[in-house]
Amino acid sequence: MAGAGFKTFVNGNVLLASEVNTYMMEQQIMVFADGSARDAAITSPAEGMFAFLKDTDTLTVYTTSWGDF
Repeated sequence: MAGAGFKTFVNGNVLLASEVNTYMMEQQIMVFADGSARDAAITSPAEGMFAFLKDTDTLTVYTTSWGDF
């Protein structure tokens, strides 16, 4: 679910699958071979998503389009 927000995980609490699918998936930097692989995998990007491109060693961020960070 894009745009779920941010959650601080606390040591000792149970991590639910729904939390992995909503929060953790959005709170990471995804790694792709190149921009084409990124675009194929993320068909509906949400503002604030980050992706690292291995071919150019570039960190990209999505605002209204993908751009270098």
